[in-house]
Amino acid sequence: MRIDVLHEQLYEVLCLVDDICKKEGVRYFLDGGTEIGSVREKDFIPWDDDIDIKVLREDYESFKAAMIKNLPERYAFVEPNEYSPYFFDFVPRIIDMSRPLREETDEDRAYKNYQNRVGVDIFVFEKAPDSPLAQKLMMLKCKILYGMAMSKRYKVYKDGYSFMQKVQTGVCMLLGKLFKYETILSMWERSMTKYKNRQTSSRFPANYLIRDLGFFRDEWFSSEAQGEIRGRSFPIPAGYDGELTQIYGEYMKPPKDKSIYKTHI
Repeated sequence: MRIDVLHEQLYEVLCLVDDICKKEGVRYFLDGGTEIGSVREKDFIPWDDDIDIKVLREDYESFKAAMIKNLPERYAFVEPNEYSPYFFDFVPRIIDMSRPLREETDEDRAYKNYQNRVGVDIFVFEKAPDSPLAQKLMMLKCKILYGMAMSKRYKVYKDGYSFMQKVQTGVCMLLGKLFKYETILSMWERSMTKYKNRQTSSRFPANYLIRDLGFFRDEWFSSEAQGEIRGRSFPIPAGYDGELTQIYGEYMKPPKDKSIYKTHI
């Protein structure tokens, strides 16, 4: 699929999600590359091939219900447990089942093609502790449980892993083989939502890529600003500058080497 065609389809999905959220009064924000694109490019980043949004934990169930209620028939709201018996990641998705990203493989079929469809990745920002020690413990649990879940992957690719990363991943996967897939998912959700009803000033996007995990100031997400994609406004956190700077550094400067970004197509 050509990237310009994909961007047209992604824009259609993003507008659909935005319309549903406005109709149902549900809060969400753009995230990741989609958020940067709305600030820097006023469009999608030229090499980006999916949509990222964020939902605060306390809004997630309302967001999910709104999508299930209003999505057209060809769309699906997919949660991590629905990949069973395999694990792909901890990211819920909204996908257009009629639009594949590429020619499917045996691995795609094992994952029911849920990761091989045009759609939206949903990153859930959990309430997190303020204590540095408690944050380190939460981060450690997140990484260990992700490693355990990798034991349920169709295939594990360790290209680019350092020796120590291979050892750590191998140990976690051996531990993961002792548990059922559903048990690991339950352990992960219980650990990551431990602080959801507590008053804290921190957030943790527990289903981010491991390399991007970090703790963010809750106040950054307490109100919204507006980003722009193709002339239409979409919600971004009022504290987007602090958030994006923490993850990407000088996010307003496009990287010179775009080959470092893997794409789904």
